[in-house]
Formats: sequence, structure tokens, C-alpha cells
Amino acid sequence: MEIRKNEENGNIKITLLKEGKETAKAKCYYTKTPIINGKIIGTIGNIEIINKEHGKKLLSECEKIFKEKGIHTIIAPMNGNTWKKYRTLKSTNNEPEFLLENVYPMEYNTLLETSGFSECNTYTSNKGKIAQAYYSEAIEKVKSKLKRNNIVIRKFNKEQAIEDLTKIYNISIKSFKKNPYYTDIEKGEFLEQYKQYLTLIDPEFILIAEKEGKEIGFIFCVPNYNELKIYGEIKTLILKTIAVLPEYEKLAIGNVILNNIAEIATKKGFKDWIFAFMHSTNTSQKIAKRNKAEIIREYALYRKEI
Repeated sequence: MEIRKNEENGNIKITLLKEGKETAKAKCYYTKTPIINGKIIGTIGNIEIINKEHGKKLLSECEKIFKEKGIHTIIAPMNGNTWKKYRTLKSTNNEPEFLLENVYPMEYNTLLETSGFSECNTYTSNKGKIAQAYYSEAIEKVKSKLKRNNIVIRKFNKEQAIEDLTKIYNISIKSFKKNPYYTDIEKGEFLEQYKQYLTLIDPEFILIAEKEGKEIGFIFCVPNYNELKIYGEIKTLILKTIAVLPEYEKLAIGNVILNNIAEIATKKGFKDWIFAFMHSTNTSQKIAKRNKAEIIREYALYRKEI
């Protein structure tokens, strides 16, 4: 077995080879990774395993690197931080993979567990019928209250895409701070990540809440284009992100935004929606249950102290 180590952008890539062919590889991240209680967390990402035994050896080599760097907590799989690919598929009801479902395969759970990692976070994707969307007279009262407070909800403006993406960025970096393993992200990097969605979006499925022109909340939804290959039509909407600034959370803006999305989606012929990648303890789980959405996927994240 040959082991190669190369530095890439301040992190280290490890590749294992047998007879000149790659059998396992990963990247050890320790720059721009989560910081907890003032201590840097190491993450293992960009994992590709062909040979299972070499996979265990790979994780062992990653541990050695982190020890050399004085890092004692490892999170895996995570490509640096939660703004990038992370989590493994833990369970599924065998529905086809939906758009944006970019996670590591189920077999990595066993690899991580046998290498001494323990599950530290669980996430779900829930699917429901848009026709069963939660509605009550209270939502109308909230809409009236928002109007009295000069809060408006508008669709994304593709003609001013960078400006609106910047508004989404401003909300995200404030509302996501309480999420597990949150790390800051520079605006330029955020915009580059979200620009890739501009060809996929329907502006009516991205709503921004503003108070006197200042952004305070948003919802970002994308049609499940994967269904075109399977059914020849798109009938499911993916709710990728919904966020409201902490100081406005009590106004129930999220409920109003979601209600608006349900109305728009129904008019456009969508039947189902997926509440994607929700942390098991997040308030979004309550929203999904209120809208009678049931779990179709579970995902896991692992941690190890060294």
C-alpha cells in the first residue's frame, strides 16, 4: 500500500494506492472549519472509498494528521464546513434521490462507526402533500399584522440577482449562527455557491420578506428536476431553506411565507413538497409535522475525540 499526502489550500489530501491504483482518499480540513469553545474542529471530507479495509486505514491516517496539528475533535463526513457537502444517508423509504440531495452513501456509516466515530447529529427530509398545507385564520391575522408593520413579502428579482442573493446572505449568516457546527462564510464565497442555482430557480419560489426595504426573512425553493427523468414531469417542490432574523421570529413570518409558497405551487400544478435536510431538533421539524410531511430520509453526522 502506498500513502500519498499533499497540501491543498492549507489542508491535507490523503490518497491510498495499491499497485498504482487509488483505493481510498479524503481531505483533512483544519482551516475554515467549525470552532467550538475556542478550539478548532478537524473535519474529514471529499471521501472516496473503493477498498473498505483501506478506508479504515485512511481514517487512521487522518487521525494522525489531526494529532500532529493539535486537533482533538474530528467531524465526518464534512467537506470543511456545513456550507459544503456533509452528512451520510442513514435511512430511506427508497424514493428516488431528489435534486440537491448531495450526501455521502449509507455504507460510510459502518466505516465511521467501526473506526470509533459516534453519531452526533441527525437530520431528516420530510415529504408531504401541498394540498395538506397548514392553514388557519391565525395566518390571515399575521398577514394583517405584517402589513401594519410595513413588512412585505416579494418574489426574487432575477434582474437584480446579486442584490437579492446578498440579502439572502445577510439573513443566513445571522439566523444560522445557532446551528450545530456553524462557521462564518465570506459573501463572495456564498454568492459563488448560490449562483449555480440561478438557472434552476423559478423566482416565484424564492420569497424575501422585507421591512421598509430591509431584508428580514426568506424561503428558497427549487423544483425537483430529477423527476423529469423519471416521470416526464415535475410535481415536487424542494424547500431548501427557510430563515428569519432572530429578532423577527416571533412574528410567524415563516408560516406566512410557507403559506404563500403553497398557494403559488398549487397554481403551478405542483402536488408534493419536500422539507429538506432539517436538523432533528430544529423548529423546522415542527413546521414539517404541522404540514403533515412524513420522513423519507434520515442523515447522520459523526464525531470522534482523539
